[in-house]
Amino acid sequence: MKSLVESQMVIIFGATGDLTRRKLIPSLYHLERKKLLTRCTPIVCLGRQDYSREEFLQSLDINGSVDNLNSQVWQSLAERIEYHRMDLESVLADDFQSCIAGIRQRYACAGNSLVYLALPTRVFQGTARLLSTLQEQTGWLRVVFEKPFGEDARSAAELNASIRSVLDEEQIFRVDHYLGKELVQNILTLRFANTLFASAWDSKSIDHVQITVSETLGVEKRAGYYDRSGAVRDMVQNHLLQLLAFVAMETPKSPNPESLRDEAVNVIRQLEPVAREDVVLGQYLEGEVDGDRVSGYCQEPGVAADSTTETYVAFRALIDTERWRGVPFYLRTGKRLGRRFAEIRLVLRQSADTAAIFGPVAANTIIIRIQPDEGIALAFNVRSPGESGRTESVLMDFCHHCHFGPNTPEAYEAILRNVMLGERNIFPRWDWIEASWHYIDHLRAVAARPVGYAAGSSGPLEADTLQAGNHHVWHEGVTRQILPLPFHHVRRSD
Repeated sequence: MKSLVESQMVIIFGATGDLTRRKLIPSLYHLERKKLLTRCTPIVCLGRQDYSREEFLQSLDINGSVDNLNSQVWQSLAERIEYHRMDLESVLADDFQSCIAGIRQRYACAGNSLVYLALPTRVFQGTARLLSTLQEQTGWLRVVFEKPFGEDARSAAELNASIRSVLDEEQIFRVDHYLGKELVQNILTLRFANTLFASAWDSKSIDHVQITVSETLGVEKRAGYYDRSGAVRDMVQNHLLQLLAFVAMETPKSPNPESLRDEAVNVIRQLEPVAREDVVLGQYLEGEVDGDRVSGYCQEPGVAADSTTETYVAFRALIDTERWRGVPFYLRTGKRLGRRFAEIRLVLRQSADTAAIFGPVAANTIIIRIQPDEGIALAFNVRSPGESGRTESVLMDFCHHCHFGPNTPEAYEAILRNVMLGERNIFPRWDWIEASWHYIDHLRAVAARPVGYAAGSSGPLEADTLQAGNHHVWHEGVTRQILPLPFHHVRRSD
């Protein structure tokens, strides 16, 4: 049964940016196609460009953003899209309030407002005085903030204090779009709704965990932002630590979203500080990706020739809880790597009995593929035909889109839908962000300078020897194109 969405106005600040064109408007289109929006859902787009409404709609290039566009559905949504030029630095609060009131009256809408700030959070003060005028309405106000939420623990705390001076916590929705991905949300179902996996989800059964987000793209048009941020702040503080929290959290005490978020916070608070030898930073050099010769990071337009910003990070994390004590979690992410994919691998331990009977065999592995080819797989051993008795690792594979079809919501569609319904479980709470920044600030402080790696490779060779002193091996996994780029890891010594 579909949950009903209340009548509400959607207000997008920064509407002429890429996020609105590539994600927000296409997601609203899909919600309209699925009949999940009411007829009283005006989309008010605010930006600095001097566009007419028709010019703005043309700039969205909806045909290029949506496959198999249904013109009738698009027309139905486009009729409710308004565009208003608005400079946050000069617009008067009274003019903003008058604009919104006029639209609300034309649509005979209820007083509910969903405000999406498709803007850097550092410019929040420019919108704060405008949002305060919406507090006077009779319905609810929900405000969505994009990442990054601050640049370190201090700036994040200052930003949060600034936001809380205008908004209550229940009005704030902080986005990490990875939490809108279907396979990320499925981690909890896999763990807690299946005895098969729940009984093996601890240090008694699991040797180590790998969390990888590998990108083939460089910085593209984001050099101005990325050179101030780097891979640790751009990817680890939010996406990778969120994946870690979902994999490692304890069972929520109730179905209440706050209970789930409590457990996510507890994981980050129990992370042991990273040692210098357990983190490797890298920066991509010239190389070949997908058959094309590409420049190194410092040759990218907008990047300083002597930049020391990292484009790759790999580190070993330990969680000081009874469930995970002694189990290493290997997290890595990087740009200009050989393949694009995001996945989680839980590599199970091998018993002494297994070794005594069969000798060395491939490790059983639970693989959660987040992108592409979303799905869940289990690698296990079987006997090969013939007299040799040799074992072979094979894959039992669940293909998400094969089973559920092409209508699976994209991440931003799920995000918008959850905000509209007031469901908060996929939005990080402030205490989670605060704890994650304290962990990241320490990681950045102890890490050595980035080392070079060739574009198109699997990253720096130095990442192969994390935690020197233990035996190093490659985890080969199952040889199959859908399971790419095995992670270099250190097996636990028992």
